[in-house]
Amino acid sequence: MRMRTRAVTTAILWLAGIGTSAASQYLVDFEDLTLPGEGFTYGGPGTAADYLPESVLLASESASFRTTITRYSPDEYWSGFAFSNRGDTTTAGYTNQYSSFAGGGAGGGGNFAIAYWQSYDPAPLIVLPAGTKPVSLQLVNTTYTALTMRDGDVHNFSEGEYGPGDFLSVTFSGHSAADGTGAPTGSATFLLADFQNGNQTIIGSWTPLSLAALGDARSISIGFASSDLGPFGINTPTYVAIDNLSVAPVPEPSAWTLLACGAVAWISCRRRTRTT
Repeated sequence: MRMRTRAVTTAILWLAGIGTSAASQYLVDFEDLTLPGEGFTYGGPGTAADYLPESVLLASESASFRTTITRYSPDEYWSGFAFSNRGDTTTAGYTNQYSSFAGGGAGGGGNFAIAYWQSYDPAPLIVLPAGTKPVSLQLVNTTYTALTMRDGDVHNFSEGEYGPGDFLSVTFSGHSAADGTGAPTGSATFLLADFQNGNQTIIGSWTPLSLAALGDARSISIGFASSDLGPFGINTPTYVAIDNLSVAPVPEPSAWTLLACGAVAWISCRRRTRTT
């Protein structure tokens, strides 16, 4: 009987190993992208007629990142996502919207993504690779947002720097469908700036955030909240830099079925052992 128990236990451990292997994580770190030095892209130039929002999907490591481009000839504007490698931490204002306040990507350089939310456009959306779920990511303020909160910006309605009680947060919300619809799967919120309860924090280094609360999300939308409000919504520039998005394969149902059957067999074997 001991031999049988040992064999069943070994089989269960082997099956558990399948589950562990299936759940191995990999990174979307944007290093598969080719950008020029101090470069960026938001997927432009747009091709739609003036004033007609155009949805564009940027791609990295089998994940997709939704951007909305609207042309106002001869110019155009975007919201959603851009890819960048800029690390200017001193220049204030809109012209420096593509820089991370950490001075580049996570680890000191390289590429990263920037999410930018406008209330009148669709929310920034990450479409995860098929068969995966979110695990974690790293994030930091953009320089444009950080310096606006620290010093104020008369050109962006935020005339005064952040003071007691102020905050800026970003929320990552999971959806069961790839287009940002379907059932909500959970959310995770992070404070990019916190001047509440005596704090004076503006995030200036890459910081990890767990996305485990999003469960088996197929896509992730991004939104912001702030104490800095005006007639048109949030005054503070609603940007966040993102890097090292970690995802893990969703275990196949068949593997879990085998594991459950093995567990039942092990319990049954143990019970028979105790009665002999």
